[in-house]
Amino acid sequence: MPPTAKASLATGQPRYFVVAQAIMHDIQSGRYPVGTLLPTEAEFCKQFGVSRHTVREAIRRLAELGLVAAKAGVGTHVKAARPVSHYVQSAEGISDLFQYVRDVTLTLTDSEDVVADDDLAGMIGCNPGQKWFRMRGERHVAGESEPIALSDIYVAAPYRSAVEHVNEPDEPIYALIERRFGLQLTEVRQEISAVAVDPAVARRLGMEAGEPGLRVVRKYYSSRNELFELAVNLHPGSRFSHVSTLRLKAENGPGN
Repeated sequence: MPPTAKASLATGQPRYFVVAQAIMHDIQSGRYPVGTLLPTEAEFCKQFGVSRHTVREAIRRLAELGLVAAKAGVGTHVKAARPVSHYVQSAEGISDLFQYVRDVTLTLTDSEDVVADDDLAGMIGCNPGQKWFRMRGERHVAGESEPIALSDIYVAAPYRSAVEHVNEPDEPIYALIERRFGLQLTEVRQEISAVAVDPAVARRLGMEAGEPGLRVVRKYYSSRNELFELAVNLHPGSRFSHVSTLRLKAENGPGN
């Protein structure tokens, strides 16, 4: 522990923050190597002279950084020596989707024509039997080996020629369709939900067993209210956040 850690507990910093910083220092210095278990909550309470609640909050913050992971009945093990990058997508309008494409590289791995069965039709919101062109791939943040998302992208069959030979698009899929067919994107409907992740998929995303994923479903509509693209992105919950800004437009009433 850094020599100033205990003294810092009396300063204005929150106790959990000081404890988290001290444990992080010990992880990075090699006192707690990657793959080993951290001391118990009781041992940390005695070491820092704090409550179990403070220790738990400190461990939770370290887990958010990707440094540690807790497993019931086993303990908390060191997962990494350096914080894992956390991508935050900010959205205030459709144009912000271009920023996402600039930040995150999409590599498409396979594609095929599909006919919507009842399950797919329910997710897309179309009639069973409708034809779609499905592409699958991974999204990576620059410098990161593990993907930030696994993606399934569905393009309405009439527009498949705009994307059928694309492997690493340098602009959004919807923009490729717009330019090729003269469509105008006017609305994106988005749904974000926490989901359980299959173990094989979790390994691809570098997730801990039992860690929840975030599924982001976006539906792209043209000026004719036609759904021409659907994108389903599965993110590791610990490494992805989505921030939206909602603004109210002031309405001037009589006499204002």
